[in-house]
Amino acid sequence: MGDFASLREWSSPDGKEIFPKLSKLILRDCQNLVSFPSFMPLKHLELHNCNSAILTCMEELSQLTALVIDRFPELISIPENLLSDKPHLECLKVSSCPKLQSLFPEFSGLNSLRSLTIRWCEELQMLPQGFQNLTGLESLEISDCHSLITLSEKVIGHLRSLHTLSIENCSSLTSISIGSQHLTSLEYLAIMYCPSLAAFPDNPEHLSALKSLAIISCPLIEFLPDGIKHAIALRSLEIRSCPRMTELPEWLGNFAALRTLAISDCQNLKTLPIAIRRLSQLQHLSIQDCPRLQGRCQEDRGEDWWKISHVPYRYIATTNLD
Repeated sequence: MGDFASLREWSSPDGKEIFPKLSKLILRDCQNLVSFPSFMPLKHLELHNCNSAILTCMEELSQLTALVIDRFPELISIPENLLSDKPHLECLKVSSCPKLQSLFPEFSGLNSLRSLTIRWCEELQMLPQGFQNLTGLESLEISDCHSLITLSEKVIGHLRSLHTLSIENCSSLTSISIGSQHLTSLEYLAIMYCPSLAAFPDNPEHLSALKSLAIISCPLIEFLPDGIKHAIALRSLEIRSCPRMTELPEWLGNFAALRTLAISDCQNLKTLPIAIRRLSQLQHLSIQDCPRLQGRCQEDRGEDWWKISHVPYRYIATTNLD
């Protein structure tokens, strides 16, 4: 349903159940709709550019497995009762709510939640401590939340089932606590376009299951944290647009399973570690826009050529150093 500009109430006659077999409903541009028959057997519900009042009418949708809340320009907080009694909810997406300041504080009763996405919520400053109740959460994606300052261990440190964590374009984010001993299932970690993030936590030594790490456009990052050296299952490492990074650590050689290494736009990266010779599983090496490094990696004559000559697939893009 969409573009019912004048529709204010949607109810069923005599309060009887309507559409008894309806499992998926998408509402778009119903900005005056404030009443909603909450006794439909819905499993998938999407709300796009609707009136915030409609969120208070959904307590009885207990069979929901997927919920999308998108483009609610006046929404300041999500009603607590919206997510109460939602034992089957597996996927939740909240996006384009520019005035949203707080999420539901407790997250209690969401034992089935597996995926949570939060995007374009510019006023959201923090995530509630109730996140620790989401012990079954497997994927967490946060992007374009420019007031978000920190992701503390109290918030994400107890997500023992989390295997994907993506943080993108959060311009005020200064710290991320990923060193918790409970994040032992984390396999994919991407931190992108966070210009205020100066360092990673000192002790992410429990990331033993990590397979993919991407650090992109974090201009204040100077080095990889020592704790990453324990991520011996790592298969893919991408470092892009980190101009303060001058070297890669020798413990890079600990990544015996590493198959892909991509480095780009790291203007001050000077040399590759000798330990890269130990990466016997490395199949793909890409170096782009790293002027201090590229000359050293030229085939047969670069000073670092002997370190990478064993890699089957290499892409070294040359750039003039001004």
